[in-house]
Amino acid sequence: MEKKRIVVLGGGYAGVHAAKRLHKAFRKMQDQVEVTLIDRNRHHILMTELHEVAGHRVDEASVKISFDRIFAGKMVNVVRDEIATIDFVNQKLVGKIGEYAYDQLLISTGAEATDFNIPGVKEHSFYLWSLDDALRIRCHIEQIIKSASFEKDTEKRKQMLTFVVAGGGFTGVELVGELIEWLPILCKENGVDFNEVTLMNVEALGNILNMLPEGPRNKAIAYMKKKNVEIRLNSLIVKVDAESVTIRDGSVIKTNTLIWTCGIRGTTFCSSLPITDGKVGRKKVNEFMQSPDHANVYLAGDGIWFMEDGKPLPQIVEAAEQTAATAADGIIQNIRGQLGLKTKPVEPFKSRFHGYMVSLGGKYAVSFNMGIALSGFFAQAVKHLINMYYQFGVCGVNGAWSYFKHEILEIKHKRSLIGGMAAYRVPSYWVVFLRMFLGVMWLIEGINKIVEGWLTDTTGRKVYWGPVKGAAEAVAEGGEDALAAASEAWETVVEPVVEAVAAASEAWGEVVTEVVNNGTVTTVAKAAKQFAPPLLSQPLAIYTWINETFVSAAPYLFQVVIVLAEVGIGLCFLGGFLTFPAAIVSIGLSIMFLIGALAGKEILWYMAVSILMLGGAGRAFGLDYWVMPFLKKIWNKTPLAKKTYFFIGEPEFTRKQMERRLAKKKDAAL
Repeated sequence: MEKKRIVVLGGGYAGVHAAKRLHKAFRKMQDQVEVTLIDRNRHHILMTELHEVAGHRVDEASVKISFDRIFAGKMVNVVRDEIATIDFVNQKLVGKIGEYAYDQLLISTGAEATDFNIPGVKEHSFYLWSLDDALRIRCHIEQIIKSASFEKDTEKRKQMLTFVVAGGGFTGVELVGELIEWLPILCKENGVDFNEVTLMNVEALGNILNMLPEGPRNKAIAYMKKKNVEIRLNSLIVKVDAESVTIRDGSVIKTNTLIWTCGIRGTTFCSSLPITDGKVGRKKVNEFMQSPDHANVYLAGDGIWFMEDGKPLPQIVEAAEQTAATAADGIIQNIRGQLGLKTKPVEPFKSRFHGYMVSLGGKYAVSFNMGIALSGFFAQAVKHLINMYYQFGVCGVNGAWSYFKHEILEIKHKRSLIGGMAAYRVPSYWVVFLRMFLGVMWLIEGINKIVEGWLTDTTGRKVYWGPVKGAAEAVAEGGEDALAAASEAWETVVEPVVEAVAAASEAWGEVVTEVVNNGTVTTVAKAAKQFAPPLLSQPLAIYTWINETFVSAAPYLFQVVIVLAEVGIGLCFLGGFLTFPAAIVSIGLSIMFLIGALAGKEILWYMAVSILMLGGAGRAFGLDYWVMPFLKKIWNKTPLAKKTYFFIGEPEFTRKQMERRLAKKKDAAL
């Protein structure tokens, strides 16, 4: 039987959400169903974060998620092509590279900026509706500030340093927020007095941020005015040229920079399709997101015209995702019905919007979510959490961690929620000394245990004490010999190293031999040496449970494993080899010793340094410089890494995997 072909056109918020939903529904039916996503780019672009690129808060990589990352472990076949037209009669899409047949089609091509036919807007303003737009704005502002630093004519200089953002919606206000932070930095770098800069937000209506309640809206306005932003309301722009903006009241703003964020419409491609129109270039759909003209054609996202409660559906991310879910459910029902499988009725679309968030730079925001209004730090934190949640849904831990790095850890000029606290990087050569010292200490711990007989004492009593015994009994059974040997080893092996580190030399004292006695720990003085008395007076209940449940089954094995682990991680740290897993083991052993009342306060130092080692310390003058990229490449090719999104950076593909991917793309084309 020929496969049922589902094509999703467009890899924006709606397209990606729908494709992942379709994968979830048909992942066990890949021999019967084929899902293809077609986009002219190879990345999913986070449109709501473009202002951060335009304002140079983040690099362009932070708003791009490759389709490989999203769909590498999924049944969704991604084809890069630009579709020129759709033949709804013969059910095929015609692109520049190939043609693609479909049984069910979802169109989610998004929207584009509109100039409302105002003279000069298209020719003399900058839009902010694509990554290329954002990069053009960033480059222009950098260049205009640099040019202004050489301009001697006062009037021309003022014109060059006047920046106008047209539109008081989310995009316009968020871009203003970025410029509030970036322009002072740029002026300082180019020797320009920031007091000469004029930043305007021009809005045709009587207020900005009309989708927000009065409280958070007023706080946003107050913040902008505090930062000397000139907000011009009821100022409809009627004409634009290369050097000025004309307002309906006749006033003229002299500027070389007009950024237009006043509205969007359906894409030119979508509006040209021969299916029922709505308004402003958007296509009409019913409550199931179907085109009225074709039962197997669905639309979702910014390009649809759907009236809910007398109002057109807003062009926001939540609307895109929710309309995509309804459309995908309709496709799933149709395909399952055609295959003779059990189906359930599709619920008609009903929006469930949680609220709105507006950031004004990296440190301030206002929000209204689920009836709760926030501003400042907490609103910005909520925005980050929601964005991380979205990226986690798109590509798991990989996406959430990537967002956290770009938005918090790698931000420059203190433009993040925590300022610049995470921006400074410790020089790698300092980490090398700390890594090697930690390795020496773990190696000493392992050698001590070997000398104490941990490898030869097959009773396993070093880690499991069995029946309760008194202190005198324990010593009589050979404890004195073992402790004497340990003391001798300490003097010959450990002491020279510790003397080299003066901080440890004062910690010599009497070691504590711990034996479980009626639920408490008995201390035997003058038995051996250790850094400090145990932090805990007795083991925690969880340690006792582990000891009695697992360790008791093979105490000698656990005893050997502990010794080998200590020696192994010591050698790994010394050589900078597999430092990350060694650090994980180091932390685990430290926690075990801590909760078992087996370690003093020095164990906290072990844990703290082990955490630091997780940051790639082995690549600084260590073997991991060569080993980790090799292992990363191998791991990123595994199906498990792709399915779980636990690959590092971008997924990679073996030759066979690439051949299968190419075969799927050929199958998708007619």
